[in-house]
Amino acid sequence: MSPRVSASNNPGFPMIVSKSTIEKQATEAAGKGQSINDACPYPFGTEAADHFKAVYLLALPKAQATDAREDATA
Repeated sequence: MSPRVSASNNPGFPMIVSKSTIEKQATEAAGKGQSINDACPYPFGTEAADHFKAVYLLALPKAQATDAREDATA
């Protein structure tokens, strides 16, 4: 599996993004409680958007659990 994915639907304007960049963005967005639609900077249907969504959804339960622990100790 390539460490980079396509982030463009336009073949005349290809854009490639590293998976590690997408993973960082998605994890941070989940941690901040942003909605996936507001947080994802990639066009719907691109490999980059699909990867963002997958990482975001995996990170969300951890972010929510962290928030719950912080609320319990406050």
